[in-house]
Amino acid sequence: MARVRLRGVDELDQTWAFEVAIQDRCSERIVPFEWGSALFRLDMPRVHDQNLLRLERGFDSVSPHELAVEADRVQRPAGLSHRKLVVPDEAAGQRLSPGFAELTWRRARHLVMAQRGSAPDPPLHEVREVAPADLRVPRTRAFENDLGTGAASQVAASLELIASVVPARAFAVEADGELVSWCALYEENGIGQIDDVVTAGAYRQRGYARAAVSAATRASLESGNKITFLVADDEDWPKELYAKLGFEPLGRRYEFTRL
Repeated sequence: MARVRLRGVDELDQTWAFEVAIQDRCSERIVPFEWGSALFRLDMPRVHDQNLLRLERGFDSVSPHELAVEADRVQRPAGLSHRKLVVPDEAAGQRLSPGFAELTWRRARHLVMAQRGSAPDPPLHEVREVAPADLRVPRTRAFENDLGTGAASQVAASLELIASVVPARAFAVEADGELVSWCALYEENGIGQIDDVVTAGAYRQRGYARAAVSAATRASLESGNKITFLVADDEDWPKELYAKLGFEPLGRRYEFTRL
């Protein structure tokens, strides 16, 4: 997979630095360990993306067993019921995958995609920009179906926290008097990230998510961002939708989780 360089810095590295900055700002405590940093947000213990270990060195040498032991050492005293490790290096993620599978940790492979070429066509459905806080109720309702009430409220709070630490915009489709599909756009220093792409269950398969992402992409390009990117599950279908909107692969990141 080709790696594109912008102003002497790898685009994939720039997207990761953008995400790391947001992670750090959201954390209430960051604890260094031998191979990276552990981030904590204990008022949201069920939000794995706010309570995790981030691999920052030892990509070629550290073993899954060593990382699993370290995750227990760092996360258990905090009372967390899960263990999570984020690996931003694709080769390291591939190398570590078999060992984590033997330890019965779940693997997730994420595809980082950047928008190329001209802006996508205007949305086929009406999309309006809303305040990020306007998504609180529909977000929570949508997440409750998949996560349960407690986790849903924490995930919604986590997304509001992110919107408070980085300039954020939200784009939504309304149907039957409610916001039923949306996404967020985070922008800073010439980089735009599209995230939190959600459609309420009863309104899926209508093209609403495509419309919201198209509107956010167009807004990011109109803002003059040099990089507009998103992160998709490499083993699920939405990446095909994003490809139709002009997003192309930059590289992959891995996450390993034990519940």
